[in-house]
Amino acid sequence: MGSGLVNGGDYFYNNLSFTVTRYNGIMATDSTQCVKKSRGRPKVFDRDAALDKAMKLFWQHGYEATSLADLVEATGAKAPTLYAEFTNKEGLFRAVLDRYIDRFAAKHEAQLFCEEKSVESALADYFAAIANCFTSKDTPAGCFMINNCTTLSPDSGDIANTLKSRHAMQERTLQQFLCQRQARGEIPTHCDVTHLAEFLNCIIQGMSISAREGASLEKLMQIAGTTLRLWPELVK
Repeated sequence: MGSGLVNGGDYFYNNLSFTVTRYNGIMATDSTQCVKKSRGRPKVFDRDAALDKAMKLFWQHGYEATSLADLVEATGAKAPTLYAEFTNKEGLFRAVLDRYIDRFAAKHEAQLFCEEKSVESALADYFAAIANCFTSKDTPAGCFMINNCTTLSPDSGDIANTLKSRHAMQERTLQQFLCQRQARGEIPTHCDVTHLAEFLNCIIQGMSISAREGASLEKLMQIAGTTLRLWPELVK
């Protein structure tokens, strides 16, 4: 202990607690009070649980309206822990976006690539999975990506580009599905599958906005049903 100690007091050093007292300018330690400071087991950071809690915040409020303080409170993790794991808020959002795709988007898209289904049946199952997700009581209404895209400001920069890129993957997946079905003869060769994918993606965006405004599962299924009834006309 150096000259920085100018008064008596309680101190901690190497997990030991002790009391320092001055007598006529001479510093003394009460050794009878030296005790080991007890420590509980360090709390383990649950990355997946933190991502799921952060996902709900970003899903409900959007990237820009969600503060670091909100994320700290929701995840139960300290700010230094989040910074150590994700670098910054943007890094956390990117990790959340990846988790959303793994947990939700990838499962929806899996409905398209079942070889035993007809193109109409695959699309029906795909729309049903999306409608159920958009209206689930376990998550905020609508699509995570679409909700965030619609709330970003014009100068949102890299986050906007990331969201647009990931959302474009959904349209490319639809295009890939339609190309495969066209190769199997289920869609006429003169049909432009790129335009079809764009149309279907717009339907999904509309379903997300409707869910966000309070539309029920039944309402979204009606939208999907109408789209599928139009399918024969779309591929003429």
